[in-house]
Amino acid sequence: MLEGERSYQRGQENLVPSNNASSIPESQVIPKAQEKPWYIRHFIKLLISFGLGGAAAALILPWVLWLHCGMSSGSSDQLRLHLLYVTGGIIAVLTLLQTNWKNQGDRLKIDADIKKNEQDAEKNERDHIRQVHAERRSRYTKAVEQLADEKAAVRLGGIYTLVGLVDEWIEDMSISLQGRRKEGQVIINNLCAYIRSPFPLIREQYTIENRALKEKNTENHSNSFPINKTKIQEEQEVRRTIFTEISKRVSAFDKFDGNKIVHGTWSNFEFNFVKSDIFYSLSNLHLENPNFSQATFLEESDFIGTTFFGKANFSDASFAHQAHFSWTRFMHTADFRWTKFVLKADFRSATFAQSADFSKVIFVHEADFSWVDFPRILHFEGAYFTHNAHFDWATFSRSYFGKAQFMQKAYFTGATFAQKVDFSKASFAQEVIFSGATFTQNTDFSEANFTQRADFNKATFDAGTDFIGTIFMRNVDFCDASFTKIPPFFTIKNEESNEMYSTRFAALSDGQEAHNFAVHEGSQPIPLGTAELDSVRCSIPVGTVLFNPSSWDEQQKEYTRLSEPAQ
Repeated sequence: MLEGERSYQRGQENLVPSNNASSIPESQVIPKAQEKPWYIRHFIKLLISFGLGGAAAALILPWVLWLHCGMSSGSSDQLRLHLLYVTGGIIAVLTLLQTNWKNQGDRLKIDADIKKNEQDAEKNERDHIRQVHAERRSRYTKAVEQLADEKAAVRLGGIYTLVGLVDEWIEDMSISLQGRRKEGQVIINNLCAYIRSPFPLIREQYTIENRALKEKNTENHSNSFPINKTKIQEEQEVRRTIFTEISKRVSAFDKFDGNKIVHGTWSNFEFNFVKSDIFYSLSNLHLENPNFSQATFLEESDFIGTTFFGKANFSDASFAHQAHFSWTRFMHTADFRWTKFVLKADFRSATFAQSADFSKVIFVHEADFSWVDFPRILHFEGAYFTHNAHFDWATFSRSYFGKAQFMQKAYFTGATFAQKVDFSKASFAQEVIFSGATFTQNTDFSEANFTQRADFNKATFDAGTDFIGTIFMRNVDFCDASFTKIPPFFTIKNEESNEMYSTRFAALSDGQEAHNFAVHEGSQPIPLGTAELDSVRCSIPVGTVLFNPSSWDEQQKEYTRLSEPAQ
């Protein structure tokens, strides 16, 4: 037994009286009967005295009154009878008092016996509880030792024992709710610690495979791979089992009402997987408040069909292979800040019931959020998309893409932005497609940078749209776009400095596709003017300017060749 457990048990023993301490003198257990009243102490004397006195009075007093006072014979008989009644009544009262006192004594003794029996039962119960708790801690110690065993079957046995112990503590009504949770959390911490513990073989395998891929040579690890693969698969099963058992005991959807969440017996516990190496599937599970912060997903990450209840924390995590989150449900907040996805990140048809934060995320490969529903606030500020980004037919509430960088194509085809959306200072290095997208509330593209074609074909803008300070280095296409209430903003004047801030459009030569501002017939029109730069004349929104994309001055951080504002 561990020293910490011995001290815990000693503390419990101090609270529970020992066998010797329970040998309480009976005088302290059984209350003393009340002191005998005087009529009980002299009961026989009083009984004889009243009996003899009453009899004597009944015989003598009527005779004396008849003899000396002339009482009639009938009256003396009546007096004698009444004296006998009185004497009998007094004797009866004395008898009742004596009986009552005896009953009280019997009742006190019975109560004392009951109390003593209850005390004995409570002591036995405390002894039993102490034995049960000691036995649990003994099983706990053995199970923790099993987790370090070389055999996977033994490790699995330790996991099932620990899981069962948590359930036993939760159902133990002999301790407080707080105490039950505390005991359960201690065991769950051990299960989570096992998940966090390193598995050197997977790291070694990962390093060898990466080196082999770089060298295009598999001979270095081909001989050891079969053995390693078996060990890795065994460890995957062991660690996956922990998550499976957790999944059975956290929140779930009601069987009869699919929208109702039913809390599980483990719903109030904390699950700390910080800095874990995850190399196994976590698909089709229920997880509640898992903390995968700074975790590394070394194998292909599979969360397909998994439901996260409570906050899902993946902040600063790293996905070394493909990450599959398609059809995943996040019922509370999802935190992916500073996360890195080395290969494809697939979130197709995922559901985010609450806010989702992808700020500063790095997508080294393709990112696919097609058909995703974001009903609450969404953050992609400062996100970096190295390859194509897909948000086709996604539904957004309030969304922030400020300073996001899209290094390849960005697709927002048919997307719906139900609330305000912010793309201010975002950078699109390749073509961006908003064809058929719907912007219900204010839309902010101010100071964004479109390096290639920007396609807003058939997009609908139902509120204000801000393109002030935006740079279009290739053509922008508003063909059949609809601005239902007000035309977009391309210029603004600073009242204090009298300086005009305006959108900049590249001066495109005849061989390049021209800017297209032919909005839908029923749309608010975009007022156009004409501007000329380097013998190139273009129709662009009034007040905006043309610029030469090759005139960038690195020192000034500015384009030096600009036209006059379009008139």
